[in-house]
Amino acid sequence: MTSADTEDDAMHRSGWLRFPGSEPRPLRLGVEAQLDGRAVIGRLSRDLPPVAADLLEIAAMAYAADRLVSRPSEREWSDGSGWGRQLWLQVPVRNPSLWNSVADQLTSLLGWLTDDEWTLDFSQLAHGAGPLDNQQGFLFNTVPHDSPLALFSGGLDSALGLGRDLRSSDAVVVSVHTNNRMKAAQRRVVQALAGATSTSCVQLQYRISLREPERENSQRTRGLLFLATGITTAWTLGQDRLRVFENGIGAINLPYLRSQEGPQATRSMHPRTLQMAEGLASAVSGRPFQVEAPYLLWTKAEAVRAVPEISASVIAGAVSCDTAFAARVPGPAQCGTCTSCLLRRQALIAGGRSDADDLTRYRTRSPAGTRSLAAMTWQLERLRDCLNTTDQWQGLVSEFPPIMDVERIAPAQLTRLYGAYVREWEAVDLASFRLSGDRSAALCEAKSDQS
Repeated sequence: MTSADTEDDAMHRSGWLRFPGSEPRPLRLGVEAQLDGRAVIGRLSRDLPPVAADLLEIAAMAYAADRLVSRPSEREWSDGSGWGRQLWLQVPVRNPSLWNSVADQLTSLLGWLTDDEWTLDFSQLAHGAGPLDNQQGFLFNTVPHDSPLALFSGGLDSALGLGRDLRSSDAVVVSVHTNNRMKAAQRRVVQALAGATSTSCVQLQYRISLREPERENSQRTRGLLFLATGITTAWTLGQDRLRVFENGIGAINLPYLRSQEGPQATRSMHPRTLQMAEGLASAVSGRPFQVEAPYLLWTKAEAVRAVPEISASVIAGAVSCDTAFAARVPGPAQCGTCTSCLLRRQALIAGGRSDADDLTRYRTRSPAGTRSLAAMTWQLERLRDCLNTTDQWQGLVSEFPPIMDVERIAPAQLTRLYGAYVREWEAVDLASFRLSGDRSAALCEAKSDQS
């Protein structure tokens, strides 16, 4: 690189991206990718600590690299080579020696999330040149230090968790959005939940977007990006704790098909992901950090039943769809037929909130005949067979080996979780996606398990 290139890199906070078959190319926050946290910093009325700004910018750079490099096509990896990529990323940071010392932890977390082989190098960022560096003073403090801090995606799980927390305390929630539709949807749900209680909620929203066409839509780095926003905000508030509201079925996310391998079933909020994020945050800060996941032992329907007071209109506004904000199609945001939509709908019906499912606007109301429903039904049949064996845990391990990646949850708790999930599906009429006529026994048994 020439001296002119070096000056340009410092001006634009440039990192570098390389992958097999390509020359190194600049990856600049503010040019190829945009990370906007000015509104958050202004609302917090305090600067992000340097280590916090570094973590969030690293996560944003990894997210951008993930979206800009295509995975091999199914034809290319069907020979057994897999869908993983080799990605080399150089990131300018405020403290390169610190981040080089934890590079192995970072690459392990990224590899677990994405199935890619990552190489990370860290260079010195010019003083004040980061996109999250603030050059203005603050007039007053608007966010209390001691309010519980949680991630808020705008989906059903986060709405249920926040609604339950607001019963008894104020809260601060952190969101990430990639477009204005997502930003508005997140705000509407938070405002509706806060407006229904006597407590208050402060919402902090970061934005990340790319300024060139995306080549890969799997987005497996989202887990790191979401957790990084929460961890950095916690550090800025002087906290070492973050709450996430994912239910156990969605977090563990066992593969629906045998052809799904590794992170082809997303691991964004998997228990192992949370554990690795805790370890990384603790290593970087030098203090123990805790990611609390109070619903990991619950099904989604059990989470629905835990907050019966949330109105149907608020639930209908919570968006869980895989393609809600990516699909440039007219009509409702939620498709109604992807696996995330079907899990949401099953949970609402089995959780006694058919009213909310009826009120939700889906692009397709009936999932009959879809590949998603067929895959979920086949997984359900396999789960039922496992749980009907004498050794339920061994049955689950044999049929679903990825369940062994769940290290902090006891086998008995996992068999209870999936037993409740199977019985909840038995309460749903798959032909109409309504409560089945003979539903009481299955739901009563599932409720008694939860209690």
